[in-house]
Amino acid sequence: MITSGGRNPKFQFDIQVAVSILVASLADVLTVKRLVTVIILGLLALPGCHSAAGPQGAALSNLPPPNPPAGSADEVIATVQGDVITRRDLDPVLIEGYGLNALLALVQLDLVEQEAARQHVAVTPGDVANERAITMDNLRRATEQIESSGQPTTEPENLSPEQENQLLDQLLAQQHVSRAEFNVILHVNAYLRKIAEPKVNANLTEEAIRRQFNAMYGEKVVVHYIRCNNMSEVADVRRDLAAGKSFEDVARARSLDRYTAASGGELPPFTLFDDRFPPEFKQVVFNMKVGEVSDAVQIHTFIYIAKLVDVIPPAHARYEDYRDVVKKELYDSLVQAAMKAMRDELANKALGSLRIRNPVLAKQWAERMDNKNGQIRDENQIRQELDKQHAPARSGPITPAAPPATRPATAP
Repeated sequence: MITSGGRNPKFQFDIQVAVSILVASLADVLTVKRLVTVIILGLLALPGCHSAAGPQGAALSNLPPPNPPAGSADEVIATVQGDVITRRDLDPVLIEGYGLNALLALVQLDLVEQEAARQHVAVTPGDVANERAITMDNLRRATEQIESSGQPTTEPENLSPEQENQLLDQLLAQQHVSRAEFNVILHVNAYLRKIAEPKVNANLTEEAIRRQFNAMYGEKVVVHYIRCNNMSEVADVRRDLAAGKSFEDVARARSLDRYTAASGGELPPFTLFDDRFPPEFKQVVFNMKVGEVSDAVQIHTFIYIAKLVDVIPPAHARYEDYRDVVKKELYDSLVQAAMKAMRDELANKALGSLRIRNPVLAKQWAERMDNKNGQIRDENQIRQELDKQHAPARSGPITPAAPPATRPATAP
């Protein structure tokens, strides 16, 4: 809960939602150096400082500290009661505690700067400021999902700049991300956005906007389908269709789903977001034209052939009324997808070319990669085990045992 001046704004936010907005990538070297000022006070309590012990200690404490050249290992970072803390004392602590994340942040920033240079893209301070405004707006929107009472909000919370900063500090503290790392995030995302936006604009066609409108506001499809055991049965279906038999007659004769076979393989109308049907199946039928028959699609243990019979437009919304809203949402989602794809590509480049020479950081990197690979192995094993456990259920028809009520079209 954020408070300001004794006020208690009624809002809360889902930290995981906000994290997915912020932690998109890992400011430059100067901003990373700000870490030094953040943790100096904590380091003052550490042992190992250069002490002026003995009877001469008090006299030595009055002497001015040595002043080696800035940047050298003996550069004095701080003094306390006659003791000096040098860069030699500070650097190992910073490297071990914060070095790997800062290094990976700078690696990603360096790679995206290289890519921007290849594409002749320049990022200005104004672009970084714009990226921060977008990030804070997204973060603010995440807080609007529910009020403190638990009820959905209908109006955005108007947060002051001070409250926005408090919200950001709260998030960063919970995720153990420093302001310096957050600045790196902003710089990397500013580069990614500047590279992605021209490509997205080139592909933002009227047809794409209309498809997005249909998906968002409840377009439904009417589909007939045939379920087969293997490719031999698929060949039999193809042969019957080529001989002029109707899809529906072939479905009655050959579909293994006897529940839908009697009606020519007809499914109840469904939307793109209807969770009764496998994503692979919906992806196919929503990209077909009316009257088109799909290629064979394997989903788990069965193979399906589908025919798009009809498209039912959204019932409660007109395209002309919502076109601009849909266009912005589609644009934003496409930009985010393009940024993520580029970020993944940069990560792959880093994996292939990164050579860490500092032994402490190299060890941490190796341990992190081992943990990541172990997680992937565990996830694959869990997925395989779940597939085995659910195989009998998956072998049934796509449709439920009884015709369910279809989800109504919705409007904002």
